Amino acid sequence: MKSSFTFGSIFVLGAALAVSVMADTAQTRIRSFPIPTPESQPISITQGPDGNLWFVEQNASKVARITPDGVITEYPTPTFSFPLDITAGPDGNVWFSEGAVGQIAFITPSGHIEEIPFSSSGAAGGIVTGPDGNIWFTDLIGNSVWRLDLATRVLTSFPVPTPDAFPSDITVGSDGNLWFVEGVGKIGRITPQGVITEFGSGLSLPFSIATGPDGNVWFTQRFTPEIGKLTPDGDFTFYPIPVGAEEIAPGYADNLIYTEFGSSKIARITTDGVVTESPVIPSSQPTGITVGPDHTIWFLGYGNDKVYRATFSR
Repeated sequence: MKSSFTFGSIFVLGAALAVSVMADTAQTRIRSFPIPTPESQPISITQGPDGNLWFVEQNASKVARITPDGVITEYPTPTFSFPLDITAGPDGNVWFSEGAVGQIAFITPSGHIEEIPFSSSGAAGGIVTGPDGNIWFTDLIGNSVWRLDLATRVLTSFPVPTPDAFPSDITVGSDGNLWFVEGVGKIGRITPQGVITEFGSGLSLPFSIATGPDGNVWFTQRFTPEIGKLTPDGDFTFYPIPVGAEEIAPGYADNLIYTEFGSSKIARITTDGVVTESPVIPSSQPTGITVGPDHTIWFLGYGNDKVYRATFSR
């Protein structure tokens, strides 16, 4: 769920400036693409089934497509809904949550959007394609995890055991279950049958969650400079990082990638907890991040209305 609320040396195209950081000898090339709508506040990005990247613009209430070459096309949502999260669907469409209303929606590769209401008082948070081939999403206000059966369009709600848990970002684990973060300081696991188990307590506002190449789930915490790792059996490990992390996603090889909203950097962390940061990417305040085709990494400049494409090499 998103909220309104290293890489060695780096070469920034257009600025012609190389900066050496840390001991890693990797090289990074970053290119930015301005979003047509000003003050759009892009928040979440995913690689679509069509080979393009798709992202949501929270403040503009739009869904946008960007080609690997950087051509952006925007589509306004039928309901002005502050969309939050986005995921590739198993049906060839891209699905997204509408954070200000009790709806989720999908957009076809040609740009047609269809909205699906699930609650008159809910607010959709994180969204993902489940291991069962259905769409799963969280309801921040309704304190539930929902499943949309794609074949029948039947919606099923599974209440989170902890009251007012504020469930948000959600991912598919290596164990065939789904894992999600709770604003009350817990991590939840839900089976495809809807059985929920909660882990931990007192975590510092878990915010974003992703499955790492080691088979564990990794998560960021809004109010502490740590990234957490949780095994399928429920064992926690915490790794210190230079500053607080925002969004985390699977990277390449043994890495995960994440954004640092407050410092306007991106970074990577190995499964052993070794962190490498980029230099400052001015005014970017990066949010969503994902891997793209040809080992590229794409992330969003929430602060300056840009999409960034990064390429790392050694």
